[in-house]
Amino acid sequence: MIVTQSQTNFICPITQLEMKKPVKNKVCGHTYEEEAIVRMIESKHKRRKKACCPKIGCSHTDVRMSDLIQDEALRRAIESHKKKHRPSE
Repeated sequence: MIVTQSQTNFICPITQLEMKKPVKNKVCGHTYEEEAIVRMIESKHKRRKKACCPKIGCSHTDVRMSDLIQDEALRRAIESHKKKHRPSE
């Protein structure tokens, strides 16, 4: 149960893939793949719209580049998890 939960935290809500460069939103606390959220914010702003947090159920409706910080702890946890669960050759 715990392993399943931690793996879920490694998945980006935008790409549905395991994150490589996770960034955390300082406002709502959700984490995304850096490239995916940056693209989403830039795309919305070009159309003069606000970027909403893509995490289901989150009410944060104006995600800005300045809200994002590197999540080094999560990046290390993902790397560690990969090493532990890599199939033996």
